[in-house]
Amino acid sequence: MAKSGTGLALVYLHLYFLTGQTTHSFWRTHQLPSNPNDPYYQAFKKVPSAQTTANKFVKNFLHLSPSTVTKRQTYVEDVVAVLDGSGSIGHCEFEKGKTALSYLMGSAQRSNPTTDTQYAAVTFASSATVNFKFLKYAAAAANIMRIRYPGGWTNTQAGLNEALKLFLNSGSGVRPVGRRAVLLITDGASSSNHHWTIAKAAALKQNGVSIYVIAVGGAFMSGIDEMVKVASWPPQNHLFRVSDLNGLLTVIKLVVKQVAPGKYKIIMQQPYQPCHYHG
Repeated sequence: MAKSGTGLALVYLHLYFLTGQTTHSFWRTHQLPSNPNDPYYQAFKKVPSAQTTANKFVKNFLHLSPSTVTKRQTYVEDVVAVLDGSGSIGHCEFEKGKTALSYLMGSAQRSNPTTDTQYAAVTFASSATVNFKFLKYAAAAANIMRIRYPGGWTNTQAGLNEALKLFLNSGSGVRPVGRRAVLLITDGASSSNHHWTIAKAAALKQNGVSIYVIAVGGAFMSGIDEMVKVASWPPQNHLFRVSDLNGLLTVIKLVVKQVAPGKYKIIMQQPYQPCHYHG
């Protein structure tokens, strides 16, 4: 028993140094605070610099080291982009989000020609729509720009549920092996059927899908606790913050600059149309 106890202690100690987590945060894997105003959640409201978020995205979503992007190992990956198209997003910002995803998808081969990446897309507002099933990166980058802005409530659980069905249905083009991930982009707590949101996220995780959340909004955004709970563990590696979708576009450009410099030169030559807000 002594040897067994020592072995477990060494495992926990190894996890401590490997992840950089304190013992307290390690046990939060299954014990997230019930109070949405808990300081644990409030810490995620801070919006880091675009470069900091880009570096984090490269490391945790693309699984690349910025200094060794050419050494990425070959693997298969199927990703569903789940994009919030609710009324609070607005048409112009929605277009910025689509453009950011298009740049991300389009850079897949340039960042590593041996990676076999497929993307599917789901948009949600009052209801959810599968915009396209799994396609190779180039076709996905083109198709994402054809999506129309829906407008409506924020039915996040419906978007997650459609993503789950894409992973469970072989007719969607999903592969039987490889990495599976959801990239959820949303600007606040769900306002429709919100009691299902965490459960639908849990169902995805139970089926081997990692959930990455891009939480859009300033320091006073609402619903950050829901986004933390939706994200895979640990949330500090799976949740990214931007002030708006124009900010996401900036982040993704910086990501592309690191992983696909040739693609970056091309997108920086494209015309830029800012969103105009009326107070």
